[in-house]
Amino acid sequence: MRLRGVRGVAALVCVVALRAAQAQTTVETDAGKGVTISSEDGNTKINIGLYGQFRFQELRRDLWRRSNLTQTFPPFSTENAGRTEPSFQVRRLRLIAQGSLWKSWVRYVLEVDLAGNDEGLRSIFIPAVQSEGGVLDFPGVNVTQGVQEQDGRSLKLLDWYVDLAPKPAARARIGQFKVPFGRQELVSDNRLQMTSRGIASDFFAPGRDRGVMFHGGTDTQIVQYKVGVFNGAGLAQAQNLDKSLAYAARLTATSSGPYLDIEDIIYQPPSLGVRFQGGISWYQSASTPFRLNPQIPESEVRNTRLEGDVGIFFRQRANIFVEYYQRKIEVEQGFDLPASCYGAFIDGRFSCDQSGYTVQAGVRLSGTDHHELSARYSWIDNDRDLDKDERSETTLNYAYYFFRHTMQISVSVSSFEIGLNAEGSSGFAVKLANATANFLDDTAFPGLQGDKNLLGTIQFQWTF
Repeated sequence: MRLRGVRGVAALVCVVALRAAQAQTTVETDAGKGVTISSEDGNTKINIGLYGQFRFQELRRDLWRRSNLTQTFPPFSTENAGRTEPSFQVRRLRLIAQGSLWKSWVRYVLEVDLAGNDEGLRSIFIPAVQSEGGVLDFPGVNVTQGVQEQDGRSLKLLDWYVDLAPKPAARARIGQFKVPFGRQELVSDNRLQMTSRGIASDFFAPGRDRGVMFHGGTDTQIVQYKVGVFNGAGLAQAQNLDKSLAYAARLTATSSGPYLDIEDIIYQPPSLGVRFQGGISWYQSASTPFRLNPQIPESEVRNTRLEGDVGIFFRQRANIFVEYYQRKIEVEQGFDLPASCYGAFIDGRFSCDQSGYTVQAGVRLSGTDHHELSARYSWIDNDRDLDKDERSETTLNYAYYFFRHTMQISVSVSSFEIGLNAEGSSGFAVKLANATANFLDDTAFPGLQGDKNLLGTIQFQWTF
């Protein structure tokens, strides 16, 4: 009897608490905007949303390789064993919770990727062992585990931050979020005009990191600023492992209203008219790479990036974006240069200048919100002092919106050209694997060329 009585009281308390909560809160649902629960005064609220992207893609890519492995010295004969790779992918599956707490200006965002799997390769170096007299008993070895790019993890924290925004001119953000650099990188994945970002944005934008940022703007937000300090390691490691931090700043201006971090034409406000907007970004970091071999001296790697962008919105009819990037990498020891600057390493240079740009435009094909056509050209020069190391992307994309972003399907065709001396080309890998030949001597690899790849994508996006 006593147990039943306790259960009855507990049940009664739960019912009373639920009714009280229902009396003091409101619940709203809207297609594509999730579920919003807010307090009676509206100061405390939470919005829970979900979106996913499922795609089928077929990649036809070049694959250069040695055709005769018995050849010891150059010239080496090569062949193109190109292949076709069809695949289904859960491109993204994001759960997002956001809202305010206590005060309407104390805001928070939590975003989790339920399909993320890029924790990367783990590696341990076992140093050499020498006996008395300097005799080498063990030469040392690297032990690695996991796949080079992915290790199959299925949950990844993307964003978690708190925004304190008491005044339009002075706000503060703390946590894990996107570094304020690059226009396209700052556009949410589910609001991109195409199925993916341009290659220049992926190459130059630092992406997410952990840190603090101050931001704000004028009362009308025509001019906005963002200034932040970050670990400088992105999400590749849990904490900063050296004495240096990274710094970023972004300044934007528009002809009217706040800067719009959107690409899709259907998201352009009906009253937008014709609007011009532009921004400039700066990012600088310095790091001391961790040495797997303790006998190699430490050195500093300095990384400075600049970005400028211009966008024009033509009512709810069309838009166009232009974005330009520059990056300078400076090192104290040549082997600290990234693979994209391999030409600088073999030339004996201790710096590498990189540049790139993206031009993208879109147009609505009818008077409804259903059809949108867009095109993009993106280009990268891995090293401005090296030939045949450029990369380019040309993409044509068609999107059909069943009901705005709640449900859409996109079809795109992309052509990628990767220079013979550019990181990522199969020809680059062939040259790198045969150290007996001069990397820049094309006569050592007769017939070897850069890659020309073709990618077709069909992507379905659903937003709750």
